[in-house]
Amino acid sequence: MGIDEIEVQIIQEFSVFEDWMDKYNYLIELGKDLKVIDEKYKVQNNLINGCQSRVWLHAEYNEGKVFFSADSDAVITKGLVSLMIRVLDGQSPDDILNAELGFLEKIGLKEHLSPARSNGLTSMVKQMKLFALAFKAKQRDSIPGDGVPLGKKELEEKIITELKSVYDPEIPVNIYEIGLIYKIQIDDDFMVHILMTLTTPNCPVAESLPAEVREKIKALHGVKDVDLELTFEPPWEMDMLSDEAKLELGIL
Repeated sequence: MGIDEIEVQIIQEFSVFEDWMDKYNYLIELGKDLKVIDEKYKVQNNLINGCQSRVWLHAEYNEGKVFFSADSDAVITKGLVSLMIRVLDGQSPDDILNAELGFLEKIGLKEHLSPARSNGLTSMVKQMKLFALAFKAKQRDSIPGDGVPLGKKELEEKIITELKSVYDPEIPVNIYEIGLIYKIQIDDDFMVHILMTLTTPNCPVAESLPAEVREKIKALHGVKDVDLELTFEPPWEMDMLSDEAKLELGIL
């Protein structure tokens, strides 16, 4: 069933209720049907940033479709993520990315949710679309004749190239040349471990920049998954800039 058809179903279901307390109760009931995430995926990397309560979201890609599972420690939030999974689960990356999700406004969620829950819902949708984007990139890279697994050295080179496409907003140089990447490690099963820092702990992109790095690396052909650790030991200093970065900034 397509996304539009599922949205119509949900709009019809919620139209039965006139009182918003009844709609909240229905949302809680929907949460009981949530396709719950496997315990092994309840890790920090699967927590959704921006949610007041804890929400874990995991995605898998199989035969051109994206499949989600999740869990939350709050009943309303569990209902919200269950609703989103119902709409986007089993859809193609393109369909997920193009979904406008107008049903959220039509059933009154945007109007009646608290600001915190509304922000959490927005973060859920964003994360689901980020997964779709990553899987779309994998789909694009998995063309005939390109299915040979990359060697570790070749994969590391691709990771570095991808890191050089990410920029810190405070310094007009990519994060690799700035020296924000402390370590890149690739396991035998092609699990990538990245240790990175930020120019300051109060950096305005303290949440979004590591997430961008993780999703870009995860999208690379041959990467099984990404374990990203953010550290401030040792703290970043200007002498960590590469010669290329210093030249770009006019300090060499």
